[in-house]
Amino acid sequence: MGDFREFSLLGKNHYVCKVKGVFMSFSFCNKHVLAQRLGYSVHTLKAIRQRGDWLEGIHYVRENSRTIRYNLELCLNWLANKHNPDAHTQEIARYLASLEISIQR
Repeated sequence: MGDFREFSLLGKNHYVCKVKGVFMSFSFCNKHVLAQRLGYSVHTLKAIRQRGDWLEGIHYVRENSRTIRYNLELCLNWLANKHNPDAHTQEIARYLASLEISIQR
């Protein structure tokens, strides 16, 4: 099926998998790291979530009632493809396919 492995990179959760011959890498980070990488404030990240631009379980996950982790690669892809939603939708599909592969293992 696909090759899935998990490893730690600089203390952050980082994943690599192969989906249909294409390697995908994704990691989860806190709001401060994401805000710095996107050049947004943490308040803007919350506004993006609240208006529904990012989907829970895809662009971010809630660890508990106080902690949210963001899928760094998908959020960066969202910014790069703000004017090309089809390209971002394809990246979401690849990410979801990578999750299916990891569950099957």
